Amino acid sequence: MITHRAVLRPEDVGALVRLASRTGVFSQEELNFLPAIAEDIFQQGEAAGYEVLIAERAGAILGFTIFGGIPATQDRYDLYWIATDPDAQREGIAAELLRRTVTRIKELKGTHLFIETSTRPDYAPAHAFYERQGFPLIAVIPDYHADGDGKAIFGARL
Repeated sequence: MITHRAVLRPEDVGALVRLASRTGVFSQEELNFLPAIAEDIFQQGEAAGYEVLIAERAGAILGFTIFGGIPATQDRYDLYWIATDPDAQREGIAAELLRRTVTRIKELKGTHLFIETSTRPDYAPAHAFYERQGFPLIAVIPDYHADGDGKAIFGARL
């Protein structure tokens, strides 16, 4: 049975980095952000501006989201991370995590959710997933991350 929790534990950090690494799409620079985000959460709590949702089965982390309010905006949120263990993909874990993320954002009175990601071809499955979940592509910034690697922005009013 898959369970969900909104608490990040110190022992989770390595598992989140390993899971994200196993997806094969995140760069080392991106992976280096995860421990820093976790440290902010542990040290600052809610003031860090991040929320985490974790899906697990029998104590093993299968997927996670990290999201938070966008500073200097009115009730807008960013989905900073969403990842599912490659061995657990196609089980609906990411869809359920995103659904629960949206529910939590609504509880916080959020009205919009934006998802920024790469335009590289290996992100095509993620792009299709976001659109299937009701988050259409709303903007593309060419060459944002690097030459040939733009930023795709998906989003929706909740």
